[in-house]
Parts: sequence; structure tokens; C-alpha cells
Amino acid sequence: NHDVNGASDLATFIGLLKKPRAVMLLVPAGAPVDSVINELLPFMDQGDLIIDAGNSDYKDTDIREKSLYSKGVWFMGMGVSGGEKGARYGPSMMPGGRPEAYERVRPILEASSAKVNGDPCVTHIGPGSAGHFVKMVHNGIEYALMQLISESYDLMKR
Repeated sequence: NHDVNGASDLATFIGLLKKPRAVMLLVPAGAPVDSVINELLPFMDQGDLIIDAGNSDYKDTDIREKSLYSKGVWFMGMGVSGGEKGARYGPSMMPGGRPEAYERVRPILEASSAKVNGDPCVTHIGPGSAGHFVKMVHNGIEYALMQLISESYDLMKR
């Protein structure tokens, strides 16, 4: 069955989801994440899950997880990597947070992730902000390599 339901407002959208619900955010880090969470909260029930799949600071992820959990809403920070190719063929995902939260969404994350030799490029990284911390380290390594390539090219060109 491939029934697709659309929604033109947040209340209708949340109402269409099966309970306990899981909502993934892909918004810029910082205030936009907090803004969307604040818009979602009135519609979330105890045991619902919010996943921040943006490049949030891991310290913010820890604060959000504790705050939301005290309200009965689960929270996961998840690094996502893959760029345009990841958008088409599946990204590598680095979810952190409570293992029980990961287990709830593991099937859909595995189905939508990139695959290497048939294995999904996603696993539970660890508690709290571990997913966003690993994504920060990943980005640091990637940016250092890009800088190295640029400087090597510059030296060879001289």
C-alpha cells in the first residue's frame, strides 16, 4: 500500500503519524533547531521522538536531549554525511542518543542509508550527543584534507 497523505499545517502532519511518532529535522544548526522543536512540542506526546539530523553543536544536543526527556519526549542528534550523492543514493548516518530511541528508528535508518557491500552505513554511535560529536570530528578531518589538497596544488603550481 503506497497511500500518501499530505498536510498543510503542523498539527495535521503530526496527526498523520503513527504513535509513538518520530520526526526528523533537517534544518540549520542553532536557533532554527530550537524554533522547530518549540513549534513541534505542543503536538508531541510522551514517548514521541525528535531527531536532529543537522550539523548541531554537540553541546546543544546534550542540552536539548535532557530538556526534552524531562518533558517525556525523546531526542536524538544524528550526523548525516554524503552530500548530493547521499541525497540520491543514501547518506552515511551517525545517530547518537538513547539506545532505545535508536532501536525504534533503526529499520528506517538502515533502509534509507548508503550501503557498502550490502551493509547499511548507519549504527548507533553512543549516548547523548555522540552522533553530533562524531560528525564534528568527521567534518574536521574532511576540511583538513581539502585544505591539504589546496595547499599541495598551490605548491605544485609555483
